[in-house]
Parts: sequence; structure tokens; C-alpha cells
Amino acid sequence: MGRMLPTWGFFSIAAVATVAVTWLTLVISNQPGLSAFTLVPLAAAACIALLLVPTDALLAIALVVYLFIPRTVLSLNELLSTVTPSLVVVVVWAIRTVTGKDRSRLAAVGGGTQSLVALSVLWLVVSLVTHRAQESMIAWSLDFCILLLLLIVVPASPKARSNLEKAFLWSSVVMVVLCAVEFAAGANILLDPLYRALGLPEVQHWSVYRATGTLGHPLYAGLFFSMAFGLALGKRFEVGDNRYLWFAAANILGVLLTVSRNSLGAIAVAVAVIVIPSVFSRSTALRSGSKVLIAAAVAVAALAVTQAPVFQDRLTSDEAQGSTNARDYILGVALQAAADHSWLGAGPSTSIVAAAPFNPRGAIMESAYLQTLISLGVPGLILLGLLIAGGTIRAIRTHSYGPLGLLAAYAFSVAFFNILESSRPSLLLGGVALMLTWQSAKPASPSMLPISAELQGSRPATLIT
Repeated sequence: MGRMLPTWGFFSIAAVATVAVTWLTLVISNQPGLSAFTLVPLAAAACIALLLVPTDALLAIALVVYLFIPRTVLSLNELLSTVTPSLVVVVVWAIRTVTGKDRSRLAAVGGGTQSLVALSVLWLVVSLVTHRAQESMIAWSLDFCILLLLLIVVPASPKARSNLEKAFLWSSVVMVVLCAVEFAAGANILLDPLYRALGLPEVQHWSVYRATGTLGHPLYAGLFFSMAFGLALGKRFEVGDNRYLWFAAANILGVLLTVSRNSLGAIAVAVAVIVIPSVFSRSTALRSGSKVLIAAAVAVAALAVTQAPVFQDRLTSDEAQGSTNARDYILGVALQAAADHSWLGAGPSTSIVAAAPFNPRGAIMESAYLQTLISLGVPGLILLGLLIAGGTIRAIRTHSYGPLGLLAAYAFSVAFFNILESSRPSLLLGGVALMLTWQSAKPASPSMLPISAELQGSRPATLIT
């Protein structure tokens, strides 16, 4: 059967089927008079489908399911807000991977990586026990362990990582198209009717319209676009295929449509993190002059985006200045809340409650790192920092500039909004970025690198296989 349909066909069909089943589940679960047992046959059908799909396609499916099943809709169902469809796919992938017969293709996960993840899990357990764990704390810890930590330590095959990268890039193109239509219409014509039918609050409150796509908020959409940009630009430096620049350009447009300042900053950081180490490396598909030219072209494109009228209106608006002031204010709040709990944390996913006594203005804790400082204390923040730093170092050493750009954009962007605790399903994005960097493989030799045609004398690797 694998010869009849390419891998991308498998995970595309399975992703569409999973999305369809979940949508049907949501519709049924919101009908009065129906018990939770009505959902069991649908869940069973989805699990059977996942068992029939090639293991190497499951991570790509998890990402697609996360992107195209609105997280805001999942939040209406307590069970689905914790055991999300993407989480189920990740669990199935992990089980099938560790119990599979062919383990020779799997990347080795070092002892240092396992120890760091084990320490993170241990600190979560200690925090839960010492703070008399509530249901919300347990739910967040479960999602964090599966959607982020599990992805790091379960060894993924090169094919699984390749499929995941392809799904990330092609999904970003679809999302850009959706956001472009939404921005032109001045409304999310696909999802606004559903949101209104379910009684979800209106998101738009800015002086300019900001596209959200299927992700429910422009900051989430902007994060995704900046990560996809970092992956695309990094892959251009990594394999020397100019087609990746089209993906990078599309995602700059995506950031423009979300009018997200921190996403634009994430693009700049991703460029710097990719270019600087690659300039000093000979194991890439570009000469130093080409690297500088590409970086300059991206810088000009990003600058052009900031000159767009919609961005200028946003930059000079009162709410933009208010957002900036709020981010300055929350630093003091976070430090007071952390000190009040002896810098050891108030418990997983408790930053809002713990900060409330020191936050009379009711400002949103718009920083994943400040959220971590309050909830998990200094030890938790250090462990998160080590996970990010370790992935970055690994990607630089293995010249994996695509995953490096992905992680750099993520690490910068989440510093400026409250993604870590406000959206448990979105932990998957951090897990994907960390997995691709921590499990990046070092080339056997420079001659084995998939370098560009002009340097190697052969056609560069294609985006779709």
C-alpha cells in the first residue's frame, strides 16, 4: 500500500479524517441530551485510523490536527481541552515508535537529554505534591509532559522528522491563504459563525483588523508564522534549495496579516541565530557572501512590512502603547509573586492566581518565562532555559539550521505573550521545536550533506517525496 500512495498522501488523508471526526465529536457533544458515551464510537474510529497510518506520518498529523481544529472550540469541552486530538496522536506515535520492530532508523537520544527531561518531570511531581495538586494543575502537567517533554525523549526516525517539517511548511502556506482571505474580508468568514453559535467572545478589539486564521488569536497565528519562517530560512541555509525562500516570504506575509510586533521581532532573531553560526561553518550549502545577501534581503523585506499602513497604524495606536506599558508592569508583579513563594513556585499553571494579590490592575501575564517563574519557580525556569539552550547548541553543532530557526523564533516570541498556561494544546509547538533540535543528526561527513546543485553537481533535495 505504501507504494500506491506517497507518505504525504497518507498523513494528509489521515489528518483530514481526524479533523472531520473531531469536528463531528464537537457538534455531537454540544447537543443537549447526549451523554459522553456517544463519543466513544467516534473516538474509537479515530484511534483505529491512527493505527493504520504509517508511524512516520503521525507527528505531521498531530501538527495538522492542532492547527486546523480551533483550540478555542476545544476549550468548551473539559475533556477535549486536556486530552486534545493532537495529544492522542502524539501518544499513539510514541507507543508505536518504542514498540516498533525497525529501530535502526531511530535517532539516539543521549543520556544528558534524558536526565534533563527526567529532572523536569521530577520537579513537576514535587511541585504538584507540595501544593496539593488541583485538577487544573494535573491537567497542565499532563499536557506539558506529553506534548513537550515526551517529544524530546522518544527517538523519531529521520522520515518522521522530515514529514513533520514538510507539514509545518505546507500548513503555513494554507494558513497564510486563510489569513489573507480573512484580512481582506475584515472577518473570519470560516470560523466566526461557529464562534457565535457556541457563544465564544469576540476576539477583535484592536484599531486595525488582525488575522487569526484557525488559531483564535493573532499572537498564536503570528507565532506559527514566525516559526515557519525560521524553519524555511534555516532549511535554505542547510540544504541550498531556493524554493524554501518562497515559504519564508509567504510567512513574512503571514506575520504582516497578524500585525504582530513580537512575531516580527522573532523573524529578526531567527535570521540572526541562523546567519551568525552558519557564517563560520563550511558545512552549509551557501558561501559567506550568499548568506549575507539573503540575510540582507530578508531584513529589507521585514523593514518593508513595518512600513505597511496597517503596521504603522498598529505601532502608533494607543493599545499598542498600552500593551508595551503592561509588559513593563508585569515584570515587577512576577518578581513579587515569585518572592512570595520563596522562588520555588506556586504550582504548575497557577501564575494568574498567584500573581493576583500583586496585580491590582489585572494585567495579563504576557510572558511564558514570567509564567514559569511564578508557577514553577527558579528551578522550573532554569530547566526550561536549559531545554531551549541545549536544543540550540545541538542544532548549531549539527548544522541543522532549519530546526534552529524554528526554535529561535519560538523562544523569542513566547517571551511576550502568555502562551504557556493559557493554551495547553499549544505546548505542541514548543515540543516540536525542541524535538527537531535535540534530535537533529550530525552529518557523517561534509560530502554527505545535501548541498545545492551548483556546489555538488546534482539537483538539491526536494521538498516533497
